[in-house]
Amino acid sequence: MGRARRPMRAALGALLALGVGVLGPLVGEAGGEATRRWVVVIDAGHGGRDPGALGVGGVQEKHVTLAIARLVEIFALDDPRLAIVLTRRQDVTLSLKERIAIAERVDADLYISVHANAHTTPGARGVETLVPASKARSDPRTLRLARALQAQLASQLGALGVPDRGVKAQRLYLRWARVPAALVEVGFLTNPGEGRRLQELWYQARIARALLEGVRAFLGL
Repeated sequence: MGRARRPMRAALGALLALGVGVLGPLVGEAGGEATRRWVVVIDAGHGGRDPGALGVGGVQEKHVTLAIARLVEIFALDDPRLAIVLTRRQDVTLSLKERIAIAERVDADLYISVHANAHTTPGARGVETLVPASKARSDPRTLRLARALQAQLASQLGALGVPDRGVKAQRLYLRWARVPAALVEVGFLTNPGEGRRLQELWYQARIARALLEGVRAFLGL
């Protein structure tokens, strides 16, 4: 990341202290009525001893996923209907079961895991959303969440020429989640173009906004 972007990152990081961590099922509104506050867990993939995929320029997946997760949280601060919970805020190691346990502790309504792809072929590119094969068969809400997220990612990034790789079912740790859960692959770190973009703040912000809009579309907000 270039020096010119570090002050902006610092400013965005400072915003995380505002309004974060206050969870609850109801939120008061101006008219005295209460509305549901949806608890959405955003899991920044990998971290700590697990760097995840390695891409162009030596970028590590764990840093890209954390940056995007934190931006989702920032962009949701002005929406009282959403409470964003991050599985990690720093470069720490978390097991897959620890990540799911966090969602259970906060009584999450949704679980979204953020990842970046890699491939031995540098030309591989595009965004895709994965769902656990078992939940795809048994929980239609999970498939609907995945489609909502993928639709927004494809819309926001497709305008930049990013291919839509669709929604796919795989064997994933998300099968342990008791709530609708999906894993987004936001691009290929090993693709020269996407790998560079995924390190840029403006591009990470575009992805974060797409994820947030996908959540709102799924919840009907």
